[in-house]
Amino acid sequence: MKVFDLTLPLHPGVAVRPGDPSVTFQLACSHERDGFQVTQLCLGSHSGTHLDAPRHFFPEGATMDQYPVERLVGPGVVVDCRFAGKRGGNESSSRGFLAEQLLAHPIPRGGFVILWLEGGLVDAEAAELLLELGVSLVGTDGPSLDEPPYPVHRLLLKHGVLLAENLSGLETLGVGPANFAFLPLALVGADGAPVRAIAWRD
Repeated sequence: MKVFDLTLPLHPGVAVRPGDPSVTFQLACSHERDGFQVTQLCLGSHSGTHLDAPRHFFPEGATMDQYPVERLVGPGVVVDCRFAGKRGGNESSSRGFLAEQLLAHPIPRGGFVILWLEGGLVDAEAAELLLELGVSLVGTDGPSLDEPPYPVHRLLLKHGVLLAENLSGLETLGVGPANFAFLPLALVGADGAPVRAIAWRD
């Protein structure tokens, strides 16, 4: 079995979305003073590689701790959208483009789809197609699937579809089917959480 790490290293100064808190690490206990080390971590719930839960956009939406672990592990497919959906209005980010790509790599119902966008965006019609196909998680290598007012976020999260953002290492994993796991801490009431994201193929 070959395992792939899809997680961006999380460190002080890592890039965050405008308005999100910065990531800082500070020693709370040190070897010199206390005989052991404990680090205080300050970061936002959407720092680094992370999941968005419905609470991110909906006050009554499900929170990260309400998702059982079996919902965070499953089969899926990586779809190459690197030459589609670029900022600037390229209509190939649409439902038609995505449908064409998925002919070669069908998504299992209830599975995950990872959109390798490389700076691109997804439009609402493409998101509607993913809902029709019954996906339970949509991931991307970018910091966001779309921009304000976030129609794609709202559409997918409204229907309980989790979003995984800031994935790394897709060039090593490559396109096609794989198994995935996106494992956050069980943060009670959280609208999202950093995750250790992995994929594997037998």
